[in-house]
Amino acid sequence: MAVKERDPYLCAAGSFFFPGLGQVYCGRIPRGIVFLIPAVLLTFPYGFFYQFVQLGQVPGWWPYWTFLITPISKIIDFVVRVIATYDAYKLAKLTKE
Repeated sequence: MAVKERDPYLCAAGSFFFPGLGQVYCGRIPRGIVFLIPAVLLTFPYGFFYQFVQLGQVPGWWPYWTFLITPISKIIDFVVRVIATYDAYKLAKLTKE
């Protein structure tokens, strides 16, 4: 089975903006899913919180929880994106060699 050459910069950019996309583009679908799952789980609190804000039904405990969790999840999400970007870049470089 022949492996197609992939552009490392395209893989890295895709994986930074959508974690796991670069891995899937390189043909490593399970590896891409592994990077996608934390990205989805870490963005869930934002969507859940803004849904309550738009409806005007924010529970009393919610602002305190998001004040603590949101900065932590943003940092972890950024770290996951950087690792996924590096991994996609290295995968694409391996297919070129």
